Amino acid sequence: MTIQVASCSAAQLFSHLLLEEAPTNVPPVVDKQEHVLQGRLTIPEYQRPYCWQDKQIRSLLDDIQSHHDDKPELSYYLGSLILHQVDGKLNIIDGQQRITTLALIASVLPAGTTGMQASLVESLMYEHPISQQQIKHNLHWLMNDCAGDQEPIDFSKLQFTLVITQSEDDAYRFFETQNTGGVRLGGPDIIKAHHLRAIDDEHYRTRFAQQWEGFGDLKDAINALLKGRYWQGITLRDLPSHKQIRQLRDVIVDEFAQQTGEGADIAFGRMHRHTNLEGESTYQIKQQAYDVRQPLNAGVNSVRYLGYFKGVYEQYWETPDLPHLDNYQDFILWLKGLQGCGYLEDLYKACLLLYISQFGERHLEKAAIKLFRVVYSTRVRNQKAVRENSIPAFVRENPVLDWIALSYTPEQCFGYLDSFELTVDGSNLNKNSVKKRYMDKVKERFQLGLNADQYTEKFASALTQKVAGGLK
Repeated sequence: MTIQVASCSAAQLFSHLLLEEAPTNVPPVVDKQEHVLQGRLTIPEYQRPYCWQDKQIRSLLDDIQSHHDDKPELSYYLGSLILHQVDGKLNIIDGQQRITTLALIASVLPAGTTGMQASLVESLMYEHPISQQQIKHNLHWLMNDCAGDQEPIDFSKLQFTLVITQSEDDAYRFFETQNTGGVRLGGPDIIKAHHLRAIDDEHYRTRFAQQWEGFGDLKDAINALLKGRYWQGITLRDLPSHKQIRQLRDVIVDEFAQQTGEGADIAFGRMHRHTNLEGESTYQIKQQAYDVRQPLNAGVNSVRYLGYFKGVYEQYWETPDLPHLDNYQDFILWLKGLQGCGYLEDLYKACLLLYISQFGERHLEKAAIKLFRVVYSTRVRNQKAVRENSIPAFVRENPVLDWIALSYTPEQCFGYLDSFELTVDGSNLNKNSVKKRYMDKVKERFQLGLNADQYTEKFASALTQKVAGGLK
């Protein structure tokens, strides 16, 4: 990897936007080997949209002002920018939020460095509608809420570190390495850069970048997929706690970027072959689209895989609108309202994605309650609250995800689920306990017809019987 590193002020950086000779009052930007660095700052179309809002701009302005008041002789450091130099341009790989915000500030607020406003506004182009709307909003906010009381900003006192590569591939590699070891970006942002870089065709790269932006927040869907991929009997792997943000992000990057292969967009699944007495065969594809546990290739394959499961997650869990599955939809809405079951809900969502990827909507209503009886069993067999570390222990003992993945038919899957023995721990059943309130809601939902003193003795058998009879 060949990179050039330089330190420069915002005034120096912006003075080179139009590939013109730097103004005499602004020194040129040079790297450590004294090479003059020039190029027009541009934002590639496939970059994520500009999304800074009022609070981020206000925080930046306050930090700059506070630094100036405390240490006026020192520059304010704005971090590093990663740029790809090509054809007289400096493509912004990392840093567009800060650069765009400074451009807006320079175009509206009084600046200590003159002559910057016009070049900034005329040179940076934004194609994404989200960027355009946010820029309009921020300009309005700056002109109406800040212009009157904001002190002039000296752009020669705002300092950057520039990391410039001659290869886009190197730029993204540096971007991934820096952010995997840092704290700025989440896992989905890093894997996005990895997979867009793997798409060679610039037209398709832009198209898939726009598709990715349409996915919205991928965090919950990715966390469910991680459980489906990690918690399997043959190679069960540990997942970091939700509190270990950095470690969890590294797992996401490893699973959905670094461990992906090279090749075409491939979806793995099963096919049903029926052969009649004359030996003639007919085929029916059983799989809906991608398999949760399938190997992935970098680029289009991973983008479409994540897009598919994000769609499944939204349709069948996040915002279900399924009038043809009204019993299922009603049950899911009830289930999402249960209190004290967050860790169990996470496992349930992983099971749901896996089942739908295997069997689609076939017997989905039955699957919903059979999975509920198994996954939420620790709510009643534990003495008190369900802890996060108890979930992988439960999966080791009862490989519910494997039961789904290894089944050829819904009926075979239901056989595994129905064979699970539900037990109830009779402790901590006073009327104010979370456990008791949970059991009351289940009793009401499934019309179990039990008295409070029958919970320990008959709750498990009554619920098992109801679930075996189908969704009510």
